[in-house]
Amino acid sequence: MEQQHDPLAAYLADGVLEQVRELTNEWFKIQKKLVRYESKTGEIRQVDLLKEFRISPNTLKVWNKNGLTPIYRGGSVFYLLEDLHKFYY
Repeated sequence: MEQQHDPLAAYLADGVLEQVRELTNEWFKIQKKLVRYESKTGEIRQVDLLKEFRISPNTLKVWNKNGLTPIYRGGSVFYLLEDLHKFYY
């Protein structure tokens, strides 16, 4: 039995592949940014996180509600890079 070429299915598949490609590229960009902040403690300051990832304090509040745990120390707020790797994607 011969398979027929379905142009609509091919078009849709191409669109899905492009979305996967874009998401993968975005994930790699974010991972590169996080790696730059690797430190002895494995943490990033909240102010650096907000600035580097261009997210608003409200977005960070939502992330906190969804399980991202802040670390309070010496009047500053930090986040574990490991948690951000897991949380972001």
